[in-house]
Order: sequence, then C-alpha cells, then structure tokens
Amino acid sequence: MRTSLEELRMLVAVEHHGSLTGAAQALGVSQQAVSQRMRALERRWGLVLFARSARGTGLTDHGALIAGWAAAVLAQADGLESSVAALRADATAHVRIAASLTVAEHLLPGWLVAYGRDPDAAQVELTAINSAVVEERVRAGLDDLGFVETPDPPDGLAALVVARDEVVVVVAPGHPWARRTSVSAAEVARTPLLSREPGSGTRLTLESALAAMLGPGSVAAPAAELSTTAAIRATVLAGGGVAALSERAVRDDVAAGRLVRVRVDGPALVRPLAAVWDPRRRLAPAAARILEIAAAV
Repeated sequence: MRTSLEELRMLVAVEHHGSLTGAAQALGVSQQAVSQRMRALERRWGLVLFARSARGTGLTDHGALIAGWAAAVLAQADGLESSVAALRADATAHVRIAASLTVAEHLLPGWLVAYGRDPDAAQVELTAINSAVVEERVRAGLDDLGFVETPDPPDGLAALVVARDEVVVVVAPGHPWARRTSVSAAEVARTPLLSREPGSGTRLTLESALAAMLGPGSVAAPAAELSTTAAIRATVLAGGGVAALSERAVRDDVAAGRLVRVRVDGPALVRPLAAVWDPRRRLAPAAARILEIAAAV
C-alpha cells in the first residue's frame, strides 16, 4: 500500500502542532483517525516515528526527518495544484479567432459547438473578415488562430488544410445563362460580376484561375463590390447579375431552384480552406483544441 498525501499531511501537522490532538484539530478530523493512520505508517515503514509519554506524543529523530521530507513532497503537490489551476485559467481565457466569411458562416459554427461541449472551454472572440485581413491580423498577433480560403499558402504563417470548397458561378432563373448548358471561361472573364472586395479569398480564387487560363488582364472589372456574401447572394436572387460564390453559400438556393448553378468550361475551381497561425508563438491550448476539432471533421 502506498503512502497517501493525506497521511503525509497528518505527519507534518503532528510535527507542527506538537501533538496528535493539535494535528487533528487543525485538519478537522478526530484524534483517533490521526492516531490510527500514524500507527499504520509506523507499521508500513518499520520505523518508530513517535515518542509517546505521559506528556503526549512527539516525533522521534526518524519521525522529524521524515516529516521534513514529507513537507517537501506536500509543497511539490501544492505547486502541482497551482500549476493546474493556472493552466485551467489559461484554457478559460479568451481565444481570438479570425475567419474568412465562408469559414465563419458555414464551418466554424459546428466546430465551436463541438468545442463548447468542454466544460472548461474558453470564451471565443470571432472576427469575420476577408482572407487577406485574417492573415494580417494573425501576423500582427491580434488573433490566436485564423482560417482563410485563399488558393495559395500564406507567407510566414503555419498552415493546415482543414476542408476544401468549390467556387461556383450562379445566376437567377431568369438570367440568359440559366438556360445554357455551359459558358466558357472567356465569357465569365469578360463579364462584370458581382464581387467581394480585393483580398477576398473567393474573388482571388476565381481571378487567379481565369488569369492562369486566359492570361493577365483578362478579367473584367466587377459590376459591383459588396462586402458580404449575403449581400451578393441577395442581389443575384433579385436578378441583379452574375456572381461566383462558395458552393456552400448557395447550396440550398440551388437545390430549391432559387438560383441556377452555371457550368463553366474548364477545371472546377476547388480551393483549400486552411487554418493559419504564427509559428513563432505558442498556440494557446484553446486555439489548439479548436484546430484539432477543425482538422478532424
């Protein structure tokens, strides 16, 4: 049978208070309980720890020596508890995440629900912005973890692909393209589209792919730049033009017939969705857990 921390605390308390009675009172237990546990220690170790006399019970030389060792062990145990408490406090602090709109709207909610099942989950502070700004914020240390949808890995950041997404061209059912079996990449390139602002991963994916197929300068300027996917989607639904959006963002609309997905000749515009972080900084435990969840889905 191994010696417990409770028994060591009793031994140290006897030394500190000078008697079994004093130790029992300090620990909030009966004197009989202390006496029984200390006799068990003596039997287990084969040493006389206590000098019993008419004046009471004190420690022998062996007892005093072991009590000193026990005090050191208890200090280590208390230090462990403090360290665990500090780790718990770190885990329940804020974790700052920046995510591109596609990830923030369609993937992060599920990841955060899974993360929130942990009773020690940190409070999450989420900023939804375009991919270029996500990268800037992570480099500047403003966020612990970022999620981007750009086709190429960001410079100076660690990256892990957690999902893949397809950029698709959509129109309203009344648009001329809705009745066609396909359109060429050149037609898409010369058509002014409803688009996000520069720095958007969706816009960059489309423009990079068209430029690779048709050459630099082949992509027309946008018909309008709107700051959110929802605004672009609503404009297309109202018959306001053509847009290239995440397949995740328009999946339900296409299935319901509210929007029509237009087939574009050429390879599918599939892009990685990646977690990014600064490799020079230790990833906070909460951020590491969210990354683990995202990578496992």
